[in-house]
Amino acid sequence: MVKLAEITWTDAEELRKRVDTILVPVGSTEQHGPHCPLGTDTLTAEYVVKLIEQKTEVLVTPVIPVGISDHHRQFTGTLWVSPTIFREFLKAIVLSAASHGWQKFLFVNGHGGNTASLHEVCEDLRRQHNIFAAVANAYPKMDGHAGKDETSIMLQIRPELVHMERASNTIQLTNLAGIPMKMQRIEPAEYGFDTIDLSSTGVFGAAGKTIKPTEATSENGKQLLDNYVAEVVALVENLKKAKIEDLLPKPHK
Repeated sequence: MVKLAEITWTDAEELRKRVDTILVPVGSTEQHGPHCPLGTDTLTAEYVVKLIEQKTEVLVTPVIPVGISDHHRQFTGTLWVSPTIFREFLKAIVLSAASHGWQKFLFVNGHGGNTASLHEVCEDLRRQHNIFAAVANAYPKMDGHAGKDETSIMLQIRPELVHMERASNTIQLTNLAGIPMKMQRIEPAEYGFDTIDLSSTGVFGAAGKTIKPTEATSENGKQLLDNYVAEVVALVENLKKAKIEDLLPKPHK
């Protein structure tokens, strides 16, 4: 991995000749229960990018540390930006890099709340700017927010920041105003949920399910990341091999 912020412009010019793919790690600063740090998603994105660089040469931008997290706003310390600002900021970063000749980008996203906006950014870049961009999660499928799996990942990444003595197994609430909930839905509809609708601790996963961060282990975190990162590395390798013209949309008829 080469961090763009740690090289000179002349180094970047030389690197551009042989590395055509850029990773953009994206995280958040938001509550992760009473036991995990606010920067969990950012730290995860940074760590996953580090694991990727051990397998393949890529260029990495500085991490984006704040995302779309206003649904956690009742929990102190959470920061957020609007979807509009988030999209425009990320698009501007990519366009500035593209002005130097790079055309392949992979967002490595540590926060699920960012996903919809990142998809919109990728669609706009590909269709309107002839830039290929895609989104890969910085995490595998997990059991919930600040649950066993996410806590396990943090125990693997930054164990000194995890307060396991504060971890609280939480049963997610099952209704909103008497309407049954499933995940973050009032069946069969989606709504703009707030975390406090689901859980008083900030730990949640599925309605009626007990989310158990107390069962987290570093070993589980390592296994989750190792298995998943291999998939992302394979994607990066394929992107590097692909011709940009084959990644862009076909001409409109």
